[in-house]
Amino acid sequence: MTKFIPLFLIFCFLTILPNTLKTACAADWLTLIGTEPAGRDIKLWGIVQTQYTHDYGDALEGLTGKAAKNNGKLVVKNTVGPWLDEREGFSIRRLRAGVRGRFTGTFKNSFTEKMNYFFMVETGQNRMTYETFGDRVRPVGLSDIFLTFNHIPGLRIQTGLFKNPGPEVTMQPAGFTGDYIQFTDFTGKEYLELFSKGNATPSRSFEGGQPETIGTPQTTSYGFSAARDWGVQAFNTLNINSKWDLSWALKLGRGESISTFNTENHIPELYLYSSAEYKLPGGKGPNAHGIKFYSWFQGGKRTFSTDPEDREFDRYRYGLGSKAIGKFMGIKQRLALDFMLADGMVFLATTGKVKGGYLQYATDTGNRTRGFTADYGIYINKWQLNYRWHRHDILYSSDGKVWTSEDQRIITEHTVGIRYNFTNQIRIICYFMMRDVDAPNTDNHNVTTTVDSVGNRIAVQFTWII
Repeated sequence: MTKFIPLFLIFCFLTILPNTLKTACAADWLTLIGTEPAGRDIKLWGIVQTQYTHDYGDALEGLTGKAAKNNGKLVVKNTVGPWLDEREGFSIRRLRAGVRGRFTGTFKNSFTEKMNYFFMVETGQNRMTYETFGDRVRPVGLSDIFLTFNHIPGLRIQTGLFKNPGPEVTMQPAGFTGDYIQFTDFTGKEYLELFSKGNATPSRSFEGGQPETIGTPQTTSYGFSAARDWGVQAFNTLNINSKWDLSWALKLGRGESISTFNTENHIPELYLYSSAEYKLPGGKGPNAHGIKFYSWFQGGKRTFSTDPEDREFDRYRYGLGSKAIGKFMGIKQRLALDFMLADGMVFLATTGKVKGGYLQYATDTGNRTRGFTADYGIYINKWQLNYRWHRHDILYSSDGKVWTSEDQRIITEHTVGIRYNFTNQIRIICYFMMRDVDAPNTDNHNVTTTVDSVGNRIAVQFTWII
């Protein structure tokens, strides 16, 4: 954790150079999400996003031993959320309504005029309203509710429930700027956190045996992070010579499900973020042109509430990347590179890889997984063509005790997509994802049968921003 502190302190130090720096009005996510422009007292808005997905993965066949009970079932990776029962399905993925702005009328005074607010709820069919691997548990989920205080020159304070400073793809509002329909495997599995009351770590043989458990094994997650956390954040974005924007953020959160109000985690979750962006001509708001470099860190501890020993496990997530968007040879293009790493509390899958199996975490540090992503896009009038390559190297390093090299899995994704913008508020995205899963260090029949069942998928998504 300490190796990330110096980089963060450099960005904090820059805030005390008032003669060189000034507050930026750039297209960084910290500013766009957390603050309001002068003169906008209230803005009502919403998102309607529908989606159809079809997966070409195979049902499991030929499993032997105790695993034979899963023959005829689909591994979770071949199913469509949030139900995770079928290969294909139509869903209202996002149905959100929100209000944001500055205080006005009787609520406005010399103190509140330097504050702004943000509130958003979700009623769509996703993990904010569904229990992962389970059923719908709430008709309306709280997505965001926070206040931003702009009273101190060079420093903004944000408090409530809001997005964590982290990977670029999770900070940008998906309903507004999303280039793809589905997150990469690493982001969806290791950064977006599922919370469980217990953990199952099966024996080495895939056929079964008595699992070594931590607490009572669970078949469903009781909560989800949605790349958000309740907490308090200090942040700012500064401009140098009208060309460079420097952003930094420090957040202390709960490290808990956003829908859970009581927590047994008494150690604050730490989030650090820094970025530097060189502005290029063209674009505005979320689509401003520039070359951006960023790094982020998240660290905390996790417990399983059913564990009689009340053990604590470290959970670290960190990464760095760059993104460039602008005109090259007269054509608007985008290029992004990302590296992310998870250490400890690595979420693997359900036992048997099917819905109804126990949730499995490689809990101890030393159990690591990493993700590499390269993304390219080209913009032609209202059309946008995208290609993304992603590799998720699961348990490339393991503790050698409960988990070994036999548990390593390599997931490779190639995603080709096309997006058409009818207007700035209405768009449609179609994509085709080619997937390959490999278990490089084992020839176990049931393992190879399971990984070979994973197939490709297609999806179509319609978004209307109201």
